[in-house]
Amino acid sequence: MTNEPLFDERFNPLQLCMGLCTIQHMSREKEYHLVTVVPLRDASSMFSALQKRARVEGYTVWMRATPEQTGAVELLFSPGVPTRTPSRWILATLLFLATVISTLACGALYRGIDIFTNPWGILQGWQFAGALLLILGIHELGHYLVGRWYGAPVSLPYFIPLPPPLSFTGTLGAVIVQREPMQNRKVLIDVGLAGPFAGLVVAVPLLLYGLSISTVGQMPTTGYLQEGNSAFYLLAKLVMFGQVLPNNGVDVQLSDIAFAAWIGLLVTMFNLLPIGQLDGGHAAYAILGPSAVYLAYATIAFCFMLGVFVDNTWLIWGVIALMANPRHPAPYDDVTPVDWRRMILALLAAIVLLFLLTPSPLQVVPGVDGTIG
Repeated sequence: MTNEPLFDERFNPLQLCMGLCTIQHMSREKEYHLVTVVPLRDASSMFSALQKRARVEGYTVWMRATPEQTGAVELLFSPGVPTRTPSRWILATLLFLATVISTLACGALYRGIDIFTNPWGILQGWQFAGALLLILGIHELGHYLVGRWYGAPVSLPYFIPLPPPLSFTGTLGAVIVQREPMQNRKVLIDVGLAGPFAGLVVAVPLLLYGLSISTVGQMPTTGYLQEGNSAFYLLAKLVMFGQVLPNNGVDVQLSDIAFAAWIGLLVTMFNLLPIGQLDGGHAAYAILGPSAVYLAYATIAFCFMLGVFVDNTWLIWGVIALMANPRHPAPYDDVTPVDWRRMILALLAAIVLLFLLTPSPLQVVPGVDGTIG
């Protein structure tokens, strides 16, 4: 919160609420005014009008449910209003260019090119880099465009480069910074799920095309990295090749595009986990409200269980999710519920998560002599 003035002793919430709601109780806390009101119209439209009035007076208002009185809501007025900073185009561009280079490097190494002795060979990674950045870019563009449509406080996408050997993907994905709370739960779920669904529109066709130009053959004997199967990936290979793979020492030798699409689907799966401010966490809070924190901790426990008994990659993801705060911040209007269409959207996201769930994301399989080729 910026532009925070000291409390104005003359501030009277009664004047702001006039014609919008009837006040049942008022109290002055240390940092805010707490007011219990009964809306004279539906709570959502009442709050929108009240929010505009409060900002003119230099105050920010939140609305939350109150269990003490049927039909009543609580309003919190705090001094200061958020200021929106201009988009940081230069930073976003530099990070994107760095990510292009790091993904090109990973793509070239995936093709067996030594970019240290042949620097121009990095350009051979263009198919991998192009496919992966297209998936991640469309994912973030989905968030950004829907957020801008609602006037939500979203920043430009900031890509996170991570060059080899620190990463086999060249990136940790991208993030969009949320500069202030979302308006309500409807906006929260729409902006949150726009990203993964937009990314899937690109990732699924790229995976199928990438598999169509891949080959099926004997698994290497010199050691290799084995990508994990999700239900969807297993089904995609069954449709494309007519058999469950890997099987009897035979597996698909992924093309650059197929491998990038597989990574894109893995990133989508992680983002759909119902934790904190992950995309799935946005949807979970929109449906469950503050109770979503219990689902978040249960999901983190599930991550640690997979990490201990299946693949330690999940331990890393569990730690990241725990450190990023499983508790989702409330929107300004934390009262207005989502409609049945958005509940169906959240259910669809949960189904997609189950189909993309990859218990063992990536395994290092040593060769017969114990080496990794």
